[in-house]
Amino acid sequence: MNHPDVRQAQPADQEEVGDLWMALLNSQSEMDDRVGVAEDARERWENDFPMWLDDDTARLYVAENDDTIVGFASARRWGPAPIYEDSSEVYLDELYVRPGSRRQGYGTQLVRAVRHWADQIGARRVRMRVLTSNADGRAFWASQDAIPLSMTFTIEGEVADASASDEGSGKIGFSSERNS
Repeated sequence: MNHPDVRQAQPADQEEVGDLWMALLNSQSEMDDRVGVAEDARERWENDFPMWLDDDTARLYVAENDDTIVGFASARRWGPAPIYEDSSEVYLDELYVRPGSRRQGYGTQLVRAVRHWADQIGARRVRMRVLTSNADGRAFWASQDAIPLSMTFTIEGEVADASASDEGSGKIGFSSERNS
């Protein structure tokens, strides 16, 4: 097996990585219907991608095989709430490898790139999360020496349709209207 080529994403990668990001969102939604994909998810991706590339506190890595992007990882600097001991950490937001390219080292190399960046900025640890319904994802993280830190529980509300409530329905950090 060739060693995967992992590098930081470039502006020209936007469409291809956007396709992978949507595949990640859709696969998560298929694993657990509580993780629904917003109607404007792709529009948000298009809006935010250039900012992620320019943000010194974030990294977006891609794995390539024969000039085709087969996976990506997004990470950002993170720190605990001020009530806890201050520590520099990296939060690995998303990791995705095309199903046909899994178990070939791409995910491991993407994690290695994130860990290298974390070391460069003096982060004490890398945090991530995985859906409990994602057995393959949990096994992957265990193979990367990740150990559980906490568990997130949910209590389903009685409102059958979230759009029925006005409270909390506003989207944060994005508007399709441009400020003049």
